[in-house]
Amino acid sequence: LIALDIGNSSIKLGFFMKKALFVRECATHPLLPSSRYAALILQYMQEKNMDKTPEGIIISSVVQGHTEVLGKTLKRLFCVQPFILDHTSKTGIRLNIPKPEGLGPDRIANAVAADALYKCPVAVIDFGTATTISVVGEGANYIGGAILPGVGLMNESLAKGTSRLSKVQIRSATAALGTNTSSGIRSGLLFGTAGAAERIITEIERETSLRLKIAVTGGYSRFISKYMKRRHKLIPLLTLQGLRIIYTRNTDA
Repeated sequence: LIALDIGNSSIKLGFFMKKALFVRECATHPLLPSSRYAALILQYMQEKNMDKTPEGIIISSVVQGHTEVLGKTLKRLFCVQPFILDHTSKTGIRLNIPKPEGLGPDRIANAVAADALYKCPVAVIDFGTATTISVVGEGANYIGGAILPGVGLMNESLAKGTSRLSKVQIRSATAALGTNTSSGIRSGLLFGTAGAAERIITEIERETSLRLKIAVTGGYSRFISKYMKRRHKLIPLLTLQGLRIIYTRNTDA
C-alpha cells in the first residue's frame, strides 16, 4: 500500500510492506513536474527493493494542486486509481461537527489512528505547519478541536514582524529562562507551544467533562514532546498509520 500525506510544508510517501513502513519525504513547495515525482518514487522503490505494483494508493492532501499532479502521477505509474480521503469517506468515526467538509483530511486520518490505537476519548496534537488539536469523544464521535500557528510560522513571524529579532534554529531549549535573544525565542516557541496545547486540552476537558488520552504527532513533535507535562504517546507517523487503517476499512469485504 502507498499512503501519501501532502501537507503545507512537506510531502510524506509511506510504503507499507507487510508490517514495515518505509517513508520518503520531500518539500511541498515548489510543485514539481509529474516526471520529477515519478522519478523520485521509482528511485526510492528501487533502493528499497519494492515491488512496482502496490495493492492500493490512498492520499490525504491539504494542497489541492498537488493532489491532482501526484494523483495522476501515481495512477499513471501503477495503473491504480488513488483513493482520495475526504469528509465523506468511510473511516469508522463520525464527524459530529457542523461543517465536516471544512475538516482537513490529515486531521481525519490522525483521529482515526488515535482512536484505533488508544480508543476514545482521545486528543491528537499535530505539531506541524499549524498546531492542530483534534478530539474524538465517546462513541468514536469527532467533536472538534483547535488550531494555532505552528512553531515554524511563529519563528518566521517574529523575524518578519520585528526589526531586531531573527529566525532561530529549531532545536531543544536548554531552559525556559532564556539568557540571550536566541534562547529566549527558542524557549517561547517550544515551552510556549507545549503549554498552549496542554492548556487548550485542559479547557476542552472542563467543557466536555471528558478525560482525554493524548497522542502527539507532526514535524515538530520530537522537539516539543519533551516539554509537555501531560502523559502522552509520541507517534511521528500517525497520519500515515491512519491512512492505512482507512484504506483497509474501505476495501475489506
